[in-house]
Amino acid sequence: MVSTCSKEKDAYESSFSYFLKTLMKTFITLTIIVMAMTLKNRLITTDTTMFYSALYIIGATVLLTLLGTVDHYIYNNLMLGVGLALGLQMMDWRINN
Repeated sequence: MVSTCSKEKDAYESSFSYFLKTLMKTFITLTIIVMAMTLKNRLITTDTTMFYSALYIIGATVLLTLLGTVDHYIYNNLMLGVGLALGLQMMDWRINN
């Protein structure tokens, strides 16, 4: 015999688990973004060497791979934004004097 209380309890547990899942995704995503920004600020400066550039690329790759593992939607949109930024940077036809 199934009571109506168990349905309410299941709905409550379902919404609570959805909340926890969203909370963890948000925490991990924001942590990865802050880590990537910090890595960029520490490694990429005006006198950056090739070693620091390579170190940044490897670190950013690891962080973005973690982000792709946690949430594919955010990863896909971030990669689309990176592609757009690079494309627009390449199409910058302004004359620099």
